Amino acid sequence: MSATYYGMRMAAALGALLLVGGVGARAEDAAKDHGPIAWTESLDAAKKTAAKEKKVIFVDFWAPWCGPCKQMLKTTYQDKQVVERSKQFVPVLINFDKEPGIVKKYNIGAIPVVLFLDANGNVIKKGAFMDAKTMLKTMDEVSKKKRG
Repeated sequence: MSATYYGMRMAAALGALLLVGGVGARAEDAAKDHGPIAWTESLDAAKKTAAKEKKVIFVDFWAPWCGPCKQMLKTTYQDKQVVERSKQFVPVLINFDKEPGIVKKYNIGAIPVVLFLDANGNVIKKGAFMDAKTMLKTMDEVSKKKRG
């Protein structure tokens, strides 16, 4: 076997490692990678912010391996109206695999799941996969409940 062959194999192996490393890094920076919504990844911090700003918490349970979650991130959470409306809430991303205590507390069996919570963490509304139109309707319903 030639040196060129081994060089190509090494380059391919290095490329694969970089690709895998990049995917891992992306999962770690979930909130930054989930588009224009100002996500946080701490439910405790979100509760404090919600209490202080008198806002509802908007929680998305997701995982990097979840196809429908990725679809919502590419479509629903990129929609300009959804992004704008999200500013009325405290948006939180919860990684299904990394937060088993929160997953258990809210009885999340499958994802994606969207919860709207009050500042104490009580569920106002629960939903599953939502397109932008459904998300906007749900956000409006939650806002009306909060006011009413």
